[in-house]
Amino acid sequence: MAKDAEENLRETRRIALENGADVVGVADLKRLTGIYTFPPHLLSGLRFGISIGVGLDRHGRYDDLTEDEFAFPLLNGIAEKIADHAHRRGHRAKRIAADERIEEHPPLRWRGEISHKAVAMTSGLGWIGRSMLLVTPELGPRVCLATVLTDMPLIAGTPMRNHCGDCSECVSACPIGSLTKREFEYRPDHLEEVLDVDTCDTKVEARPKGTALCYACMLACPFGGRKRRKKVV
Repeated sequence: MAKDAEENLRETRRIALENGADVVGVADLKRLTGIYTFPPHLLSGLRFGISIGVGLDRHGRYDDLTEDEFAFPLLNGIAEKIADHAHRRGHRAKRIAADERIEEHPPLRWRGEISHKAVAMTSGLGWIGRSMLLVTPELGPRVCLATVLTDMPLIAGTPMRNHCGDCSECVSACPIGSLTKREFEYRPDHLEEVLDVDTCDTKVEARPKGTALCYACMLACPFGGRKRRKKVV
């Protein structure tokens, strides 16, 4: 079984990276007990979550079109190939699309079938930063995600604790003060301790139709080499 898991992991990584992913990790879904899913039995019989990430820096632009026309289609195609591979090996697999939404009231209060960010953090791809975004060592928070849920034997990564240290550049960059500097290891006890969703939501809803979301916190983050490269230990 261990040999099968190692082979499956190698092949999964190969498929993801050869088809355009920048990062890929595997989460043990048992670590996500109690997480919101739709439907509630979504994870029944499924052991692993494969997290796939595509960086936005290589596209050189940060707006809705970058995600909708570049990152999301690429991610969904990669996830489909990984799911097909699992099916061919006789295993269950469910693709969770990068842009899948089951609730949206209003823009920042939407939910998917499962949190891509939670799966990615649990897989060890990155940590939850003070911006409440997933921050990866390679790409910073400038990354889009998709997920494949499967019962195919794999080797899971280890959740990554917060590595923001004393940095609070995302907090300082927020144009309306929606972020508050707080210390936490993996995630805050309550989202409201760190992010005022209502004020951030107002900023998003007030933008002219067709213009970019506010990416101030994402662009301010020094991780991923945008300003300076930080070592993660």
